[in-house]
Amino acid sequence: MTPDLCEAFRRNSDGSWTCTRPSTITVGAGGTIIIEIDQTVRPGELLGDYDLAAYLEQTCTRNGNAG
Repeated sequence: MTPDLCEAFRRNSDGSWTCTRPSTITVGAGGTIIIEIDQTVRPGELLGDYDLAAYLEQTCTRNGNAG
């Protein structure tokens, strides 16, 4: 995953993230996660054994790219 992913998500006031455009994410050993528009991911919620919200929080807020 890359920081470009930050452009596809908006950070919400409760710490969750909402997808603003369809995204396909490859994680682990080739696993794929498809996130649809308006789908919200919350901290601690695992998608394919991966905490996407934690990744977005760490990557996007650190770089000032949080939507």
